[in-house]
Amino acid sequence: MLSACMANPHEPHFFKPLLPGFQSGVTIPLAFFSKHIEGKTNQKTWKLRSDASDQTWEVIQEDRTLTRGWKDFTTAHDLQIGDLVIFKHEGDMVFHVTPFGPSCCEIQYTHPHIIKEEADTGDADDNEISKS
Repeated sequence: MLSACMANPHEPHFFKPLLPGFQSGVTIPLAFFSKHIEGKTNQKTWKLRSDASDQTWEVIQEDRTLTRGWKDFTTAHDLQIGDLVIFKHEGDMVFHVTPFGPSCCEIQYTHPHIIKEEADTGDADDNEISKS
């Protein structure tokens, strides 16, 4: 049986359940990190994209953990404990992130493509996306 990390070698992917404390960082699975990241690039910045927005979030990788910038991504997508996220590596440290809710269904955002830079509005509440 193939692991999720090896199912499609052109777009390797992994998933992470969001547990308490997830906003401070998310750890990259060792198997994925060893096969697709470690020794393959010197870049420490991941570019995260989603279907919820045209925005790309830059998140810093420290060792095997995504740290700075991760909380902004989770807040903008209203991610909660119990959600699950799938990271699909599209190449050049760009990852498409697909969130699933506790129902095990993909989270559908009611207003896709509405996230704005915080500097545009000065109000962080305007940056959140409503999810249904």
